[in-house]
Amino acid sequence: MHAFLLTPIISLLTAQSFVNAEDVHIAKRQSPPNPGVPEDFASFANVPLWPYQSFVTEPDFHPPVLQISKQPSATDGLLVFGPLPFLPVYPDRFAGGLIMDQLGHAIWHSAPGALGNLEVQRLPGDNVSVLKYWTGGIGGNFIDAHGFGSVTVLSTACNNALNGPITLNDGTFKSGDSMQNKPQPSYIDIHENLITDRGTILVTAYNSTPFDLSSVGGPKDGWVLDSLIYEIDLKTNKTLFRWSSIEHVDALPLNASHQLNPDGSIIGGLNATHPWDYFLTNAVEPVSDGYLLSVRHYWSVVKIDAKGGVSWTLNGKTGGDFKLVDQATKPSTFSWQHDVRSVDEHRNKDIIISMFNNNNGGLDNGTAPSTGLTLYLDLQKRTARTISALQDPKDPIYALSQGTFQSLAKKHSFVAYGQIPKFKEFDQKGNVVMDARFGNDNQVSSYRSFLIANNAWSATPYWDPKIAATRLQNGTMVLSMSWNGATPDVYDSWRIYESVGPSATNTSAPYSQAVRRTGFESNATLAESTKFVFVEAAKGKLPVRRSSSLAL
Repeated sequence: MHAFLLTPIISLLTAQSFVNAEDVHIAKRQSPPNPGVPEDFASFANVPLWPYQSFVTEPDFHPPVLQISKQPSATDGLLVFGPLPFLPVYPDRFAGGLIMDQLGHAIWHSAPGALGNLEVQRLPGDNVSVLKYWTGGIGGNFIDAHGFGSVTVLSTACNNALNGPITLNDGTFKSGDSMQNKPQPSYIDIHENLITDRGTILVTAYNSTPFDLSSVGGPKDGWVLDSLIYEIDLKTNKTLFRWSSIEHVDALPLNASHQLNPDGSIIGGLNATHPWDYFLTNAVEPVSDGYLLSVRHYWSVVKIDAKGGVSWTLNGKTGGDFKLVDQATKPSTFSWQHDVRSVDEHRNKDIIISMFNNNNGGLDNGTAPSTGLTLYLDLQKRTARTISALQDPKDPIYALSQGTFQSLAKKHSFVAYGQIPKFKEFDQKGNVVMDARFGNDNQVSSYRSFLIANNAWSATPYWDPKIAATRLQNGTMVLSMSWNGATPDVYDSWRIYESVGPSATNTSAPYSQAVRRTGFESNATLAESTKFVFVEAAKGKLPVRRSSSLAL
């Protein structure tokens, strides 16, 4: 049984890849777990830590507590995100991907570990919802912002919706990372994996590449991280499009990079292990005749055509190929941005784009708050002006990295602050109608986060519910029940079957009671003479899925 903190504080959850639930056994506890204090928190006694929960049926799951306040006009939906704790403050088992409702109830929790870009999308053609995420290794040294992994796409039954994970390895990669200096099975990066409506997925990758850096004060035999983009067919895993930043250095010169030391010198570039991460594409958005790239270290949005040629550049400080208008009243400047998306487009005429404008980086931070920025670009006059720049004046946030800006229904917007573990929802007038936090600043982040409608994801996992029993100190036997991944529309109660007395068997347990679904894990008291028990997740009185039988 879970004691949630008093309103407006709610529980939250962690995750990674779906876990196949197996037969359960009696928990060897003498008392119920404390949902706010995992067992090993005493080792961090000198560090102020955010409270996490524990579950009897899923002892490896430790979702953080969510602190949230909402106005009646706020969107009711599911939160989808992936907390990544900063080690060694937290063990890596507190990392993962999460789906939860705004009452603080865990919906889905993955196995602990690094996971990124958890998102509900729709498969084209079939037009069915899928859950997509990246897993892999995150590098060290100068490329610790990048990863080497694959993309998994799950169906509403929580099994693989494709033939297998989406992978990338064309034999040309050199990771250059001391933590990853052996060949990897797949080189897809954590920054972007976006399913398109043409049956493909857009992904980023990075490759340590030798390059002459003498033009920017570096070594002639220097090394860079080549920022790569791939469009891959979802059914065949075949690469349909490839783009390389270093192959377009004439149009996108090295001296446009802001990834520099305080004295203006480049960061790294000496060898394959310490390449200069001069470009960094962190978002790729398909448009009618090409792609939009968010180039973080150039403070730019770059449009490339279908063949890879550079069509134009919007620079967040100088304008690039555009003139920034109305600067006195609505500044259009941005820097270190993430999550650039096309909101509305009229080919070769105009386009509205949105982004999470970090406005802060490693060398310039704390001067301008991060915003959810929407810009109108006139492609014929080459002008750019701000439509809106959303921020909470009562709570300015300075996010150095990561972040999401998402358009919602009713002209609302959802802003997630990446490095800073906060979410905010803004209404059409720019007022904050939801404010949430899932950790302490600089202890945990979520690269991207989303708020989706309740009916956008409905899942009935292929595995069975789990049950576990705990005998309290007073002798009472408490049964705990959970079904990881099953959404609220699938089941709302538990039907309990108990076999009691000396002649009890595990095949003749009659129905004994029903309890409401109360979050991720529900609880019930068993009869003292119960010998065997199993449960059914039910919708009303209709059974949905039965657990294995548990001997007590």
